[in-house]
Amino acid sequence: MMMNRERIGFWVRLVAILLAVFFVGSFIFVGLGTNVNYNLFDLIGDSGKQQKQHKDNQQELIDLAQKEYKQNPKDPESITNLAAVYYQNGRLDDAARVLEKGRERVPKDVKIPLFLGQIRSQQAQATPEEKEKKGIYDKAGDAYAAATEIEPKNEDAYLLAGEAYDKAGEPAQAIKYWNGYLELEPKGENATAVKSRISAMLEGKETKDGAQK
Repeated sequence: MMMNRERIGFWVRLVAILLAVFFVGSFIFVGLGTNVNYNLFDLIGDSGKQQKQHKDNQQELIDLAQKEYKQNPKDPESITNLAAVYYQNGRLDDAARVLEKGRERVPKDVKIPLFLGQIRSQQAQATPEEKEKKGIYDKAGDAYAAATEIEPKNEDAYLLAGEAYDKAGEPAQAIKYWNGYLELEPKGENATAVKSRISAMLEGKETKDGAQK
């Protein structure tokens, strides 16, 4: 069965929405991690035949998204579509590679660095080595920071940049972007938690892993 652009667009937009909800929902102040991994087919009791059909459909989506990307390498939708399809298939390195190139080709599109920040954050969470983990979080922070330059009034970008830099062990950068969030959302739902975290960082009331004493 041939899948058209609209169908790809629906699925990848859904993935992007779920990613955004998931990362905002698992914000550091909530204390939720993103290392939960489950198989949808196990949850719904799907058969082996259906799993194979799903795998075939995913490969078809990948092939079509790759084709569209090659034809339109500077189209933001083609870039995010391919990255989202890669993400769906657990190919985070490929998704990040496409988004990094996308930032160079379409430097004014805010969705690309936001999506890249989410991918980098998830890569960091899956990395066991602490030094490497912090380096990847730093890249996530850079991606979110780039989004704030494109869209200066995007409070979520400042919030997520602060979180990523905090986890990267970059307190000055974390405070800078959290202050940017507070300027935009002084009474936002995360404002109290952000202020508390900044105070703890300035007073040194935290452990090496970022938790408060």
